[in-house]
Amino acid sequence: MSKSHRGTGIRKEPNHGRGVCAICGTAQIKTLYEQEVDGNKVKICKFCKANLKNKARVAAKAAKKAAPAPEAAPAEAQA
Repeated sequence: MSKSHRGTGIRKEPNHGRGVCAICGTAQIKTLYEQEVDGNKVKICKFCKANLKNKARVAAKAAKKAAPAPEAAPAEAQA
C-alpha cells in the first residue's frame, strides 16, 4: 500500500517547510522545529535540534556528577 498522507503537514507550509536554519545557516533545508534561542522563537533544522538536545544531555550529566551525593558526606564525617 502506498503512503498517500506522508508529508501532508509540510505541504501546507510556505515553500514546503524549507528555508534557512537560524543556527547553522544552511539554505533550502527543512526547518520544521521551533526552538527558543536567545529569547527568540526560531525555526531550526533537525541536525541543529539534535545537537542542542545532545548538548543539554551532556550538561545535565556533568551537573549530576559535579553535585556531591548527600549520603556520602555524613559517612565520611563519621569515619
